[in-house]
Amino acid sequence: MTDDADDRLQTSARGWLTLQLAVLGFAGLCGAIKSGGTGGSAAPRAVEAVAGVLVLLALGVACVATYLVARIAWPVHAPPPTDAVRAGRRLRLGIGLTFLAVLLVAVAASTAWWPEEGSSKAGALVEVSTASGTWCGTLRPSGGGALGLEVADTGQAVDIPLGEVAALLPVGTCGT
Repeated sequence: MTDDADDRLQTSARGWLTLQLAVLGFAGLCGAIKSGGTGGSAAPRAVEAVAGVLVLLALGVACVATYLVARIAWPVHAPPPTDAVRAGRRLRLGIGLTFLAVLLVAVAASTAWWPEEGSSKAGALVEVSTASGTWCGTLRPSGGGALGLEVADTGQAVDIPLGEVAALLPVGTCGT
């Protein structure tokens, strides 16, 4: 290998090192958010534990990848000419490990989208206001042109013509 090839390898490694440092910071930030968040996600405890381990694993993989590429980007001593092939392999391994770290963080972060138990919108309470009064209850299927409501207090099913609806608001509880 020539000095020109070594220079190109070093330049490439320095460019990748910038990206790796960003990945390392991102993995660290995700780990800090994962451990310091209040309330957390709705994921089961075991899934949360696996996500935490994946974030830590991603951080470790990103550190190893950064070390491999940094040794090529800023070598402590000039490598012998026959070492350029090994340096190229190390660079490819470091790049591959960087992508693995990103994948691990993405999988760990996916627990944030775990569906909440009981988050179905069926059964959500609404308050319907018309000129003749206000009703509170849950929405139900109805014929065309009307809003179907099961009144919370009485359990009575009512159909309110859409033209009469002045306001429709989601509420946590019915009554004042």
